[in-house]
Amino acid sequence: MKAYRYVYGLLLAVSVASCSDLIEEEALTFKTPSEMNSEDGVNAMLTNAYGALQQYGYYKQDFIMQAEMRADYMNGRGSYNAVGDYRIDARNIGRITDCWDAIYVGVNRANIVIGSVGDLAIDEAVKKQVIAEAKVLRALNYYNLVRTWGAVPMPLSIASSLDELGIPKSSEEVVYTQIIKDLTEAVNSEALVESFPTDQRGRATIYAAKALLADVYLTIGEYQKSADEAEDIIGAKRFTLQSELAQIFSPEPNDVHTGEIWSITWIRLGNDGNRLLSFMHNSSMGYSRAGWRVLLGNLDCPILNDWEPADLRRNFNMYSTPEELAVLSAAEPMLFKKFIDSNGAGQDAHGNDQPIYRYADVLTVYAAAECMANSGPTTEAYEALNKVRRRGYGVDITTPNVDVDYSALSQDEFMDAVWTERAREFIMEGKRWYDMKRMSEAKAIALINAANKQENFTTDDWLYPIPQSEIDNNDGLTNADQNPGY
Repeated sequence: MKAYRYVYGLLLAVSVASCSDLIEEEALTFKTPSEMNSEDGVNAMLTNAYGALQQYGYYKQDFIMQAEMRADYMNGRGSYNAVGDYRIDARNIGRITDCWDAIYVGVNRANIVIGSVGDLAIDEAVKKQVIAEAKVLRALNYYNLVRTWGAVPMPLSIASSLDELGIPKSSEEVVYTQIIKDLTEAVNSEALVESFPTDQRGRATIYAAKALLADVYLTIGEYQKSADEAEDIIGAKRFTLQSELAQIFSPEPNDVHTGEIWSITWIRLGNDGNRLLSFMHNSSMGYSRAGWRVLLGNLDCPILNDWEPADLRRNFNMYSTPEELAVLSAAEPMLFKKFIDSNGAGQDAHGNDQPIYRYADVLTVYAAAECMANSGPTTEAYEALNKVRRRGYGVDITTPNVDVDYSALSQDEFMDAVWTERAREFIMEGKRWYDMKRMSEAKAIALINAANKQENFTTDDWLYPIPQSEIDNNDGLTNADQNPGY
């Protein structure tokens, strides 16, 4: 009998029960969902589901690092050099496995909430809200799985016996259908709130769910639906583009910005902070508590090489002052500085929150979807994209500016502009690789060639390998289920 690695909670419960005749041991820390039969209990379960996002295998390190390394604007140093060159060596196979495991931990925790809370004797409004948030989390987890590995196993409930642990792959279409179902049910439940108090930032609001839904629809080519969801957020007039870039990525506790929709919140404590900074910086700059100089800009990439100095995002994102340039070398020609925290408590304890979605996401997703839905850019699509560009150039975002604005573009030219603006806007936020996968394959490969990263790239690289340990341990999979090329 194979044992599914991402249902560890069930396995723990089953193993304790099955061994009860052999040993007598009181479980002091394990509680079943029924023992969490209070508002505090279900909120603790939900917090645990959110906490999965902060694992080392997920947004704390492996998921975000693997995505950034595969972007055309990025090269890697040390053990990350291979993945930056589209080579999967043993070290990075291990990281990909850790990423897979971590995301399925998130799936499992969300499934526990969704499958358990409805039967508890607590306030109905609390139950509905907790379940709705858990569905948004499950949707995010499956979105990250399907766009990274393609067809994947898709457990949607808590297994009641070991016989239920072998689950075959579901097709990409089926997974996307479930993602949309979860998000639509969460939105239509009317249980998601519009905002949370500052001390509860990081929880999914109605706008977080809609931003994720708009992003999903754009990925699968449902352009009008994507535009409609993004337009709902724009029309709510709740968000604006924060004029000060440093405010968006501030490390200070409880700092917020006007475009914040959904972020992973980090604190300067123990291992509970942002780790990405340690991979970014040269330690001599004092921008982080460690400086491993792993994320190196690829100066062969036009996204960086052709970036106009008048765009304030250029110098904000890249080492550019004389002091910063002095620490660079031919081997390390470009470093990034979007996230800075000189007061971090340790290499794993920087205070900068990590955006999942912010208002610039919504505007650029809307611009892309609106253009594709109408076979060319509309006035509304131009305005959405140009607001992001104007903010980048430090001019009034509400006033047309002929020196900055895009205009008179074909559909293909406008989409190229969208992808360029998103690349420059979201450096270090794990989005470029997935945007490249949303383009036509010919366009994406042309970008890889233009960035001089084509030597080892094959079309098999669009998907990660399914961990061999998963194939070995899951009765529903065989070696024939491995992704092509691995």
